[in-house]
Amino acid sequence: MGKNKIPKNRSLADMFAGVEENITFETADWDDEAVKPKKRALSVKPQDKAAGLRKQFFTEDLQTKVGALLLEIKLAYYKDGVGDISLEVVKDGRNIVIKTKPKAGKRST
Repeated sequence: MGKNKIPKNRSLADMFAGVEENITFETADWDDEAVKPKKRALSVKPQDKAAGLRKQFFTEDLQTKVGALLLEIKLAYYKDGVGDISLEVVKDGRNIVIKTKPKAGKRST
């Protein structure tokens, strides 16, 4: 028996030229047409449109800044021994204020 020489420096396309794979559940990608779930046309409710309009003001950059500040406040409460806090959003003229306070916990009597 002779030894087969394996060619070196071949691309993936060269190595798998002529190979056909049967698509099964295990080998399929979500990009494959046969496996993609069919999409139904969903009607957009007016509530969804309003929510989308409200979300446009709260950009990702703004969410990051507010989240970082809220985390600082949460850590300050934690250092004081308070576990949970509650948030209250209040309109003050043309400003929006987020008030924090310790959450009212269940007390045993």
